Order: sequence, then C-alpha cells, then structure tokens
Amino acid sequence: LMLIPWLIPGVVVSFLWMWIFNANYGVLNSLFETLGLIDEPQAWLANPTSAMVAVIVAKTWQSFPWMMVMLLAGLQTVPIELHEAAEIDGAGTARRFFSITVPQMQGIIGLVLLLEFIWNFQHFDIIYVLTGGGPAGSTQTFATAVYETAFDGFDLGHAGALGLLWMVLLMGLVVVYVRLSEKGEKR
Repeated sequence: LMLIPWLIPGVVVSFLWMWIFNANYGVLNSLFETLGLIDEPQAWLANPTSAMVAVIVAKTWQSFPWMMVMLLAGLQTVPIELHEAAEIDGAGTARRFFSITVPQMQGIIGLVLLLEFIWNFQHFDIIYVLTGGGPAGSTQTFATAVYETAFDGFDLGHAGALGLLWMVLLMGLVVVYVRLSEKGEKR
C-alpha cells in the first residue's frame, strides 16, 4: 500500500492533485472551509506561490515511497554491533544516529539525493498537467521550457540548445557526485 503513489503514472497523480487543489470543488478548499481556515475557496493552482507548493507536494507524494525503500535498504546495512557498542559507551539515540547511522548511510543518501534531483530537474508530467508551467512561468522547468519552445513556439534550434544546456548541467552534477563518492571510498 505504501508503494502505490510511486506506481501510479504521473498523469494520474496530476489529475488526482488537480482535483484536490481545484478552486471550485477541491477537497483542500472543502477541508479548509470546514475547519474555518478560509472564508472562500482559493485558486491554489492560479497563484504563483501556491502553484509551486502544489507541484512540490504532488511530486513529493509520488516519489516518497521510492526514497523510503532506498533509505530502508541502506539502514539495513548498518551493523547493529556499532549501535550496541555506542550504547554501552553511553551514547544516546540522537548521538548514535548522527555518529553511526548517518555516516554509514552517506553513500545511499548521496545516491538517493542525486537521483531525485536529476529526476526533479527533468520533471515534466505533473507540472505540465497541473499548471502547464504557469501561472506566469512560476512552475517552469527545463523540461516544460524545452517542450514549450519546441512544440508551441516551433523553435527547434532554441529547444535543442536548452536541451544541451540541461544535459551539461546534469552531467556536471553527476561528475561532482562521482568525485565526492570516490573521495569517500578512499578514506
């Protein structure tokens, strides 16, 4: 059940969250009005600030299960003996977490963050269906900009240049990650 948000296609997730954030009959407006937090329905996807928050919430909801499965797998590789030894030495829960668990999971945390950043960097479906990159370009990403430039503006050269810039930025991030992970392995 916990993996269902990750298994649902992005377009379906978008329509689900569009229904939740709808200004006229959305679940969020209904809930907030019932609780007395708002007096009248809000157009969440028409406001630049709340539109970006809506996109972030929808994308986080969809990718959260994958991240948790990866981090759980990393947690299971942390030797229990290290925690037992630290507990005998008098380390509390927070100290054991920051001194043992986090350093032992540094590689998997880095990998999960890198992959999520890359996937979010090229994120298209939820943004395009929810907001189309608007309002006023507030949720525009490289993916939506390339699509808009190529297929709405019919400027394939400009879209190709944006795509190349996009690839160079992502390659730079991957190179930085690989260099940092190589340093960590040498220690």
